[in-house]
Amino acid sequence: MSNPRRPRRQQQRAIDTRQRILDTAGALFVRDGYEGTSVGDLIAAARTSKGAFYRHFPGGKADVATAIMRDTLTMEGLREQRFMLQEVVDIGMILAYRISHENALQAALKLSFHSNAPETYGTPWPDWIVFNRGQLAEARRRGELKPFVDVAEQAHQIAGNWAGTVLISNTVDRHLGHVEARISRMYRNLVTAIAVPDLLPELDLSVDRGRHLYTAFLEGPAEPADQGEPADQGEPADAEEGDPE
Repeated sequence: MSNPRRPRRQQQRAIDTRQRILDTAGALFVRDGYEGTSVGDLIAAARTSKGAFYRHFPGGKADVATAIMRDTLTMEGLREQRFMLQEVVDIGMILAYRISHENALQAALKLSFHSNAPETYGTPWPDWIVFNRGQLAEARRRGELKPFVDVAEQAHQIAGNWAGTVLISNTVDRHLGHVEARISRMYRNLVTAIAVPDLLPELDLSVDRGRHLYTAFLEGPAEPADQGEPADQGEPADAEEGDPE
């Protein structure tokens, strides 16, 4: 008799292996760069097999980089706030907290500035600029912005200022331990320049803002498991017979 729990174990094993490859790739891309990391390096460091690697990433290293971009540069942790400018600040502070703790996000930032990024595995900056533009347009509708603010230009500048602050902080300090404080100061300067004066005392620009929001997100209630959904009997085992994991 077949074990109905085995497909779920296989699925979880596949999920864990994929995440281990991404975590490993993040660390190697940060240390050695995209071009300095081979598929063989990824397979060995992730303690997986060639077959398992290519089941998850059939396009090889470029697929891994694409997955890092897609999976790590997210808006997770952002919550609806009373003021839209608070949300503008919050997403930048969340990402500042995360980038100081997550190899994959550090790798995503480094990869995003590769000269061939748009053609090879994509880059997040156009999407973030569009996101910023939407936030700022809503802030303008709510009367939070000074009249002279050019929403499209400011959206572009926020992304550029954030990335430049992180990159310079890492280059000068050789670590990201001070990046949250520097990003907090960046946003303080930003809102002082663009927000209507009455709004400034209402905004939380604290250094640990990102940490509080993101840890609250991680500690939030888990969604209940769907007890009625049968296991996918067609999900292949992650490792072939004899494949190391």
